Amino acid sequence: MPKDISQINGHKVKLVYYDFEGNIAEESVWAEKEGQYYRLKNIPFFAANLAYNDLINVEDDNGELFFDSLIEPSEHSTIQIIFFNIEYFKEVTDHLIKLKCDWEGSHLKQYISVDVPREVNYSEIQEYLSEKHKENILDYREACLSDRHTL
Repeated sequence: MPKDISQINGHKVKLVYYDFEGNIAEESVWAEKEGQYYRLKNIPFFAANLAYNDLINVEDDNGELFFDSLIEPSEHSTIQIIFFNIEYFKEVTDHLIKLKCDWEGSHLKQYISVDVPREVNYSEIQEYLSEKHKENILDYREACLSDRHTL
């Protein structure tokens, strides 16, 4: 089931990253204040090396919060998927949910970000996505693999 971020009483944190063409870009994610740090409460869509529930430090720039550093990884992983054949969207997302992953859709209907919780066996996810890639249904990027999920 996709993450429901409507219940978050949080803050927007900007992540600055390099896009596929090498240009500087940014995206905003929701985070909840936890002591002096912030905990990510949605899955990054484009930025790499961060995952749902990571504890981060931010820099406040005139009221805008920017990611500064990772304080404590959540041991979750982030997979970013683009569909070449949108007809398989429901089949793939339903299967990911069955494998105990969550996902969020972006403003691009063929693009999603997937959260792989720490207790999930990543090899099953990777095998499934590799199969769908070979079938030319989708492509995926392992944007953030936790130590628990590295093979």
